Amino acid sequence: MNAATSHPTPHVSDPLDREPPDWSRMTLAERDVLRVRAMARAHALRAEAIADFWRGTDAWLADAVDHTRRAADRLAARLRQHAKRRAPHESRALEA
Repeated sequence: MNAATSHPTPHVSDPLDREPPDWSRMTLAERDVLRVRAMARAHALRAEAIADFWRGTDAWLADAVDHTRRAADRLAARLRQHAKRRAPHESRALEA
C-alpha cells in the first residue's frame, strides 16, 4: 500500500505538518509566528472535537428519547388491553 492510500497527504504549505523546525536557526519573530499559527490550529482542532462530541451526544440522546417513547407507547397499549379485558369482569361484579 502506498502512502497516498494509507492516509491523507499533509498540506505542504503548512509548516506544522512538516518535520519539527530547527529552533536554533529560527529568529524570535519566526518562532512567534509559528507559535501563533500552532495556537490557532489547536483552537480549530479543539472546536472541531467539541462539535464532533456534541453531534455524537445529540445522536445518542435522540436515539434514547426515541427508544423511551416507543417503550412508553408499548406500555400504554398493554395497559389499554389489560383495561379492556378487566372491564367486563368489573361491570359484572358491580351488578351483583
